[in-house]
Amino acid sequence: MDATGTQHQFGYEWEAYPEIVPQHREQFQRWIAPFREENFKGKRFLDAGCGMGRNSFWALSAGASSAIAIDYDERTVAAARKNLAGFSNCEVRFQSIYDLAENATVDIAFSIGVVHHLAEPRKAVENLVHALKPGGTLILWLYAREGNEFYLSVIDPFRKLITSRLPHFMTRWIAVTMTVALKAYLALPHKRNYELMLRKHSFRQLELIVLDQLIPSIANYWTADEVRKLIAGLPVQNPVLSHTNGMSWTLVATKS
Repeated sequence: MDATGTQHQFGYEWEAYPEIVPQHREQFQRWIAPFREENFKGKRFLDAGCGMGRNSFWALSAGASSAIAIDYDERTVAAARKNLAGFSNCEVRFQSIYDLAENATVDIAFSIGVVHHLAEPRKAVENLVHALKPGGTLILWLYAREGNEFYLSVIDPFRKLITSRLPHFMTRWIAVTMTVALKAYLALPHKRNYELMLRKHSFRQLELIVLDQLIPSIANYWTADEVRKLIAGLPVQNPVLSHTNGMSWTLVATKS
């Protein structure tokens, strides 16, 4: 991942919050749907922008035959290597998604929560498609503009103007304060599945979610049409676009 310093901002995050918890599995399942966790069985995959390795962990646990997990910050890669050390069939690389040179070597290429933080998202998606074998599956999880109207009018300007520019330890303290408010909000009656899922998280994991929103210098929120343009003209077919949790997009497509 390489986006004018964004990879180093997330390097701080994954060094501070390196642990994998059971709730991450449900998040992963939601982010890849309608693709299913069991579809990784016997497949070789690429995790582009792997962070501390939590998504690769669940794909490997589902029986993937082998994996390549890449990221572009030494702290992030160190956390991923530690978390994925139990899988001898997983290669964790210090590598930018822009420098990815895999050519038709993987069955599944996924990038979760990464492409919307990049200065050149189209180039990244092109490299992912290039890495896929014909008939392979592309999975992208991206921030949506639809469903985030309040966030984009209130919190996102705060990120752009303040928290993404502060020293990381200060942004983390702001995240702690905001997590207190989030915890109180989640204690209220809710019917939407997303809030019910968040209730299962510890304070520390909610703090990570909040910090993840406050820290990046680049965070694009795309409309459905803008997501479709990311793959326009590329050798993919049968794209399925899902409005995940009512506030993000999951795009699943097959390489021609």
